[in-house]
Amino acid sequence: MTALQITDLKKFTTLLFTEDTFDKFLLHDACFVTAHTTNIEGKKNPEFFTEEERENELKVPYMTWADMRPVCLKLISGKRLPLGFKIVLLTAPDNTEAMKEKAGFQDCGVTSMSMNISYQNNALTLTTGISYAGFTMDKSLDKYWDQTIVRFLNRKEVPFEEL
Repeated sequence: MTALQITDLKKFTTLLFTEDTFDKFLLHDACFVTAHTTNIEGKKNPEFFTEEERENELKVPYMTWADMRPVCLKLISGKRLPLGFKIVLLTAPDNTEAMKEKAGFQDCGVTSMSMNISYQNNALTLTTGISYAGFTMDKSLDKYWDQTIVRFLNRKEVPFEEL
């Protein structure tokens, strides 16, 4: 796990809310605090989909950020900045498997690889995390995930400081 303070909020939030930079991630959950508080659960509701759609739609249990980004942008758009927000993004299952392979990680107990984005008191932090089904001493995937996020931010020219 690594925690990063994003030092250029405008650049990062532009990439997050108005460009396709994070669109391949899945939305686990989000909370936006403005004049009211809105909580979003990113898990798909099977009952919403027809039988035909369920086979394809439910292969990935969460909505993509690409699908939810316009909804979230609308929640924070206006004359005032939000009081705060928290967004938890996950890697898609195929990306998780690819990263496990690249990191040489053998344990199959990874339940999610996340990026937690939190804005409050005019500060934005990004924290990486991995959830495991059980205990493991192998931290190779954690290190690889942390390094991947740092490289990603550097490629997108997003300035940050490690906390």
